[in-house]
Amino acid sequence: MTENSLWMLELSTPQMPKPFLVRVEDQITIGRSTKTDSQQPDVDLASYGAEELGVSRQHLVINSENNRLNAIDLGSGNGTILNGTRMNPNETYPLTHDDQLQLGRLKLHVQVIVSPSQGGVMHKQPSLQLSDQSYAGRGQSVLIVEEHPEVAKVLSLIMEQAGYKTRVSTEVVGAMRFFNQKRPAAAIVDVMLSDMNGLEFCRYVRRDIHQNTMPMVVINASKSLMTATDAMIAGADIFLDRPVSAKELRHVVSALIYQHESGDASIHTKHLVGTAPLKGVVPESRRDSAVLFVAGYGDAPIVVNAQQPVSFGRTAGAGDLATKTHIDLSRYDAVNYGVSRVHVILHNNDGQFQVEDMGTVNGTYINGNPLTPRERVPVKNADEIRLGRLRMYIYFIEDGER
Repeated sequence: MTENSLWMLELSTPQMPKPFLVRVEDQITIGRSTKTDSQQPDVDLASYGAEELGVSRQHLVINSENNRLNAIDLGSGNGTILNGTRMNPNETYPLTHDDQLQLGRLKLHVQVIVSPSQGGVMHKQPSLQLSDQSYAGRGQSVLIVEEHPEVAKVLSLIMEQAGYKTRVSTEVVGAMRFFNQKRPAAAIVDVMLSDMNGLEFCRYVRRDIHQNTMPMVVINASKSLMTATDAMIAGADIFLDRPVSAKELRHVVSALIYQHESGDASIHTKHLVGTAPLKGVVPESRRDSAVLFVAGYGDAPIVVNAQQPVSFGRTAGAGDLATKTHIDLSRYDAVNYGVSRVHVILHNNDGQFQVEDMGTVNGTYINGNPLTPRERVPVKNADEIRLGRLRMYIYFIEDGER
């Protein structure tokens, strides 16, 4: 893939249940397919009423040339309108982020997710003094947290061209596991992910006791109401709004990694709420302690010492309990999530944590796998424990050999 082909577009229309994500390496055609045509368009609008709305079979071309996008009407029967102006057939028109196309009577909204050089607004932590120089990577690992495979592939190629190795995680839980196991040099995090908001990963990293200063760049590759302020509060170093410039992304990631590895004091990464309780656990009991984060409540970690069994559920009476310590999850809307009064017990068997479902109505799941009632199942660092529909993620303060 060349520098000029680092384009990722999102095409949407009211008729689509979700947008098209397309990569423009050279050019793409937009139109509608028929059973008799040997040449099919790259973006097929046939299933969205394209024929009735006057879209031709080969209606429009979008191509990339000299780091810019162009649109060309292919002599379509009903014409193409770009931002209110009718395009002349077979003439080249520049196409930019947030443009509106109308193919016949079908309206198409164009958004640029990734471009070679033209980017959206960049926000950074006020204390961050970023070097103007880009630095070649030396094979350091960069974690990319992005659920769309095509977007993740483009982001990976951008960083690999800069000399870095990449690892992709499509969800926050997987990213947390990789962070704990491999300790990447930096992370690029999309805001919207399937399991939870990407900023939950940022919050988790910033609470880590040992490596909470890892550089993190948050990108808005998906449509999201999340703002740069939200990303900064969650601990991101830099927030890049769409379109994400490949040139700018390489620069900020390489500069952040260089400054982080050189111990540059200009980076003042904030520690979030939750770090203090973790550090407050006395060393002699850390092996028996765990921290649980409830999805959607990233600023309120639950710190437990499990030298003795600990139960989790809703408000329970004395007669319901088989443990001395009970964690009441009512403040996390546990009733509506299907959590039982005493749902699970967390056991600690010589440093190995285990979860036991107490015969609940809505069940307990570890990483999506259902538990057999009254059977103890081991849990690992960063596992998802789901009580009914309430998701929690468990982390060990001292992982040892686990």
